[in-house]
Amino acid sequence: MCDDWVALTRACEEQPVYLAVLDLFAFGAMALEPLRHLKRRFPRLATVAYVACPPERARDLFDAGRAGVDALVIADRDDEPSVMSDILERAAARSIATLVRDRLSHVRPTARDAALVAVTRAHARLTTESLARSVALSRRMLAKQLERATLPSPQRLLTWGRLVVAAHMLEDPNRSADGVALALHFPSGSAFRNTCQRYLHATPSEIRQAGGADMVIRAMLSDQAPERSRLEAAAAD
Repeated sequence: MCDDWVALTRACEEQPVYLAVLDLFAFGAMALEPLRHLKRRFPRLATVAYVACPPERARDLFDAGRAGVDALVIADRDDEPSVMSDILERAAARSIATLVRDRLSHVRPTARDAALVAVTRAHARLTTESLARSVALSRRMLAKQLERATLPSPQRLLTWGRLVVAAHMLEDPNRSADGVALALHFPSGSAFRNTCQRYLHATPSEIRQAGGADMVIRAMLSDQAPERSRLEAAAAD
């Protein structure tokens, strides 16, 4: 536990911190500049605000979202362990979307948005139809937009989104492949491992060693090269 922003920053510098739960009102009025500074220094750090939510704080929470908070845990409402766990997992997925957004800055907004949805909603059971609906396109038009952007087809993109988030979770050495499979609703640990082999020709351990999410994002963008290992293709970039 960190008592102030200085201690939190030091912890992020010295340890592999992936997610921070913050009391934004610990010192009275909410101060957002330290939060912005933290997000600039550690863009992949997922931040979750733990707050009480009286009506007078509604605007503060809106500002917190703009400053980079990835999710909110509302005191006395979201304290149930299963609920809080789900919120934290989703926040971590949103934080990794920054990498995807940066890599796809050159493509059409609709194709980029579809890729971001596939990542940020990797915990949901999305279908190609719901993915298309989320970017206000028909499935056929979405497929065309992705093809023009040289991105995977809608169905493959959904799987890639789950693999990106899975790889990010695997960056934590305490995460097991079975735990990742459970969090992302794979039918089983074996199904998750089979998907890793089919898409990346690699085991979860090899994905972790190869760089985790960053490497899988590169592999996703080289999905047009099935004749060799995705990890090899990504490493060559």
